[in-house]
Amino acid sequence: MKKITSILFAAFLFLNFSLRSETILLKSGEKWEGKILAQDKDSVTIKLVDGNTKVFSKSVILKVSFGRATESANLKKESEIAEKEKKIKEEKELAEKQKQENEKFKVKEDKQKNREEQLSNAKRHYLEGSLGFGSGESQSELRPFFQSIQYAGLLFSSGGQAELQSNPYKSKNQSGTTRLFYAWNRFTFEIRGMEAKGNFDVSGIQTLSYGGGNGSSTSSSDKTANVLLGSGETKFQKVSTRFGFTPYPHPVLDFQIVGGVERIWTKTIQEVDSVGGMTATGVNPNRVSYRETNNPLKGYSIGIGYEWKFLERFTLQGQILHLDMQGPSSFRSNEFRLDASPFRYNQYGLDYQWKSTGTEVNVKFSTKIKGDFRLFIEASNMTLNNKLKSGYITENEGGGNSDPSQILLKIYGPQILIPIFYDSKTILSYVQLGANYRFNF
Repeated sequence: MKKITSILFAAFLFLNFSLRSETILLKSGEKWEGKILAQDKDSVTIKLVDGNTKVFSKSVILKVSFGRATESANLKKESEIAEKEKKIKEEKELAEKQKQENEKFKVKEDKQKNREEQLSNAKRHYLEGSLGFGSGESQSELRPFFQSIQYAGLLFSSGGQAELQSNPYKSKNQSGTTRLFYAWNRFTFEIRGMEAKGNFDVSGIQTLSYGGGNGSSTSSSDKTANVLLGSGETKFQKVSTRFGFTPYPHPVLDFQIVGGVERIWTKTIQEVDSVGGMTATGVNPNRVSYRETNNPLKGYSIGIGYEWKFLERFTLQGQILHLDMQGPSSFRSNEFRLDASPFRYNQYGLDYQWKSTGTEVNVKFSTKIKGDFRLFIEASNMTLNNKLKSGYITENEGGGNSDPSQILLKIYGPQILIPIFYDSKTILSYVQLGANYRFNF
């Protein structure tokens, strides 16, 4: 047992000695391992692994390598360097991450600050009044519609009268518009009223047929053609009440959702003289007609509005709207015939219901003159496509009418045949100059 213990102890000392041994490398290439016991300026004393002691002159020594202690120091130093580099790297990564987060926060903060500034600049609370005058064109739905009925009369009637007017359906007009506009931050309220008046000359040909198809005892029909002369006046009135909402306020470019209630009134008055020579049977075809058409439409509008401010003093505004409207129309003709004395009087009319849909586009360019006073130029175009819903022809002549073609024309013609000839429209366009003033609150 003591012998085993002695062997283990010797092995431990040998292992420990080996782990802590130094190496002397001579210039001759020899290596001596052991433990350095002492050294001076001339020599190094080393205890070799086998237990012997040897002294070497420093002149023959090329290198002395210290064992584990040196390696441990190097490893420790390398570990410290690696740890330090790792720490520096982590600090750099942390600093870069913090920098990025700071930049993101700054961008977000600048964006929020900019948006708050935009909202502040976009705030508004004012009442604006404007007045404009100009000219343009207008067309009521019954002028071309009445002409279509005349075409139907020529095609399907063997008697009576029909006329072809050569004057254009569109009439030149002079117009004026007043507008009140109230804005409170994102919300707006607008009342707009306009009126357009125009004059036109009536011209064309009127065909007349006597006998044959009117239950007359005359066996043969007597036909003639008169020249149409006369004048007319048109009146177009429109009132709009619209509300607007801005989803994303901006001080320079503002888009709105717009919707409201629309009302339209059109009126045409004509004096038409039908002039011609006596017929072969001695009938005087000359006559004078006083005609009046009326059409009120009501409905709604929906669309978008925009306002763009640029170069500090200029503004471009406008609206693009869809209109959906409906309403009745009436045509009345009071005719005085000159083929008898006193005058013979005849009256007839048309009464219809319409469904009208279309668009309205407004563009307004204004410039600041002084303070809140501005001058503007505005262009507008509205086109409604009118679809016939129902209607009838009325007459006040006694005795009725037994001609089957006339009965069919009155009942079926207006509702079925006439829309084939013409798809009626209501049109209003103008260009106006004006001024507006803003009252800020």
